Amino acid sequence: MDEAQATAADGSTPSSSTGDATVDRIIALLDGLEDLPVTEHTGLYLDVHDRLAGELDPDRTLRQAGAHGSP
Repeated sequence: MDEAQATAADGSTPSSSTGDATVDRIIALLDGLEDLPVTEHTGLYLDVHDRLAGELDPDRTLRQAGAHGSP
């Protein structure tokens, strides 16, 4: 079994670092997922996706703004 498949004694999977502090903070938002009602999961996933997309592809935000005529 490799490290990615290992589980802690409490049954959780060990968290990992991407090496990028900002990306790690964004991904850490998912840590609270189990405390949210299922109906709110989609919103959290979308928020994390949008934040990661903006961080990893800053030009994406500019393309989206331009597509709507925004400066």
